[in-house]
Amino acid sequence: MPVETSFLIECPACGIDNLLAGFTPGSAAICNQCRESLLSATLVDTHKGHTCDHCEMAFVLKKETEFMSGESECQCGGSEFSQIEVGPFVANLKASETSDLTEEEDDVEDFDWCRPGPDDSLEGDYNNVFDDDPGFGK
Repeated sequence: MPVETSFLIECPACGIDNLLAGFTPGSAAICNQCRESLLSATLVDTHKGHTCDHCEMAFVLKKETEFMSGESECQCGGSEFSQIEVGPFVANLKASETSDLTEEEDDVEDFDWCRPGPDDSLEGDYNNVFDDDPGFGK
């Protein structure tokens, strides 16, 4: 199983900060605001990277964004940071870990969120599923 990591990335398109907590390498990373992809090869030219020396959370920010070790503060309260190379960091995040998929993850890919499984039966009308709420009316 790939290691989950947390990082903050400033969207190259709209500039909004996106906190990706528990991100798994090989997963899609899209902006919460404009829905653009956050991980691209052009980040090397436009962004700089830092990691918190205390909690190791990464920050990938636009080059024009002011960020100074000793003055800027991490969510953990730390203020000491080390620079990281954006290119290798992004390459590690984009790496596909398909060989490490577990059977459970394979099952999720085959799951159809729109239709009940073959063993599920809807008794009568579809609306009965919602009308038969055991917590309703208590």
